[in-house]
Amino acid sequence: MAYEYGTEEWENKYQEMVKDRLSKSKEPYVMGSPEWVATFEKLVQEDDHYKQVAKTWEGTVVIHILAKPSAGLDKDLYMLMDLWHGDCRSVRLVPEEAGKNADYVLTGDLERWQSIMKKELDVVKGMMQGKVKLKGSLPTIVRFVKASIRLVELSAQVDTVFHTEMSDEERAEFKGWFDELRASFGF
Repeated sequence: MAYEYGTEEWENKYQEMVKDRLSKSKEPYVMGSPEWVATFEKLVQEDDHYKQVAKTWEGTVVIHILAKPSAGLDKDLYMLMDLWHGDCRSVRLVPEEAGKNADYVLTGDLERWQSIMKKELDVVKGMMQGKVKLKGSLPTIVRFVKASIRLVELSAQVDTVFHTEMSDEERAEFKGWFDELRASFGF
C-alpha cells in the first residue's frame, strides 16, 4: 500500500518504519537509508554548534543524489531537511516532487556526495566549481556557509557504508528492501 506524502498517515508510517529499521539494524548504515537519515537528523537536532550558526537560517534544503544503477541506486534519491532558525524540524527521504520543490536543492552524483560526506570535497567549493548544482539562492547559501559546513561535518559523523563500497550481494540486498520502501513511501 502506498502512503500519500504530506499526510499524517505517511508521517506516522514513516516513523514506525524508521523505528523498526533502527531496532533491527546496526551501524554502519548505508548512506541514504532511513536509518542513516534518522541518525543524521538526531545529530543535527542535538548539535548546539549548528543551532548557533544557523539561528537565522530558514527553509527546506534537499540533498539530491543522482541515480547510479551500477551501485544499486536505480532512481534519484531526495533527502529533505526542514530547517528553521537553528532547529532541524526533520530530515526525511521524500518523493521526487517534494524534493524538487524545496527552497534549495543541491544535486550531485553519488560519488560527489560521497566525497562531500567524507570531507574530501567542500560543499560550497563544489557548488562554485559546478560539481554540485544548486537550485535556490547562492548568496543565501554563501551567507550561511558555516551552517552548511556544520551539516556536512555532522553527516561525516554517521558511521556510513557508501554504495560504491558495497559488494554486489550487499547492493542487491539494499535494492530489494529499498524498492519495497519506495513503493510504500513514494521515494
